[in-house]
Amino acid sequence: MSPNRKKCLDHLVANAGCDVKVITPANVTPYILADHPFHEGYNLLSQVHRSDYLRTYFMHFHGGGYSDIKFTTGDWNKAFDDILQNDTIFVNGYHEPSPTGVYGGPHAKSLWKEIPGTGAFIMRPKTEFTKQWYGQMIKKMDEKLEDLKKHPATHPRATPEVQPGYPIGWTELLADIFHPLICNFRDKLLFTVPIPDFSKEHK
Repeated sequence: MSPNRKKCLDHLVANAGCDVKVITPANVTPYILADHPFHEGYNLLSQVHRSDYLRTYFMHFHGGGYSDIKFTTGDWNKAFDDILQNDTIFVNGYHEPSPTGVYGGPHAKSLWKEIPGTGAFIMRPKTEFTKQWYGQMIKKMDEKLEDLKKHPATHPRATPEVQPGYPIGWTELLADIFHPLICNFRDKLLFTVPIPDFSKEHK
């Protein structure tokens, strides 16, 4: 973890107001369900795409809060209370600051003010949204598996441009799925999670 990234983590731990766990290869095993093991292509993914995979897996099967390792802009406790007190809500997130952060096609971009970002959120597990989100990701993994076996990631931020042959684009495993799908669940959303501070260096 770079010095900047460590500063972000320390800030998140100090300011989120809740228990923050960093998921690593050393501690992920207890969260892997015996009847839902990781996809066989998981270990062939780049570090970035493993993060995309993990947040989808965790939100579907376990629920709770997720944050990128970036500076936070506030305490998360109210956001947890807000979703826990309303069982019709599937996702509590933050508003995207502009349409440039939305992927998955023009329809999703047109609804950028109504859908959450992918960098921080709280979710109920096993909702219809997480079921479809996880299912679409697994379908994408199945489609890419043979190419992943031929060209596993050798760079932590691998894309076809960075590593020729690697088959998964930067947003293909997360935002390209998440944003179009969440458009169908706009009546199940809240927006009280503190937005990550995108203005500060985090890499």
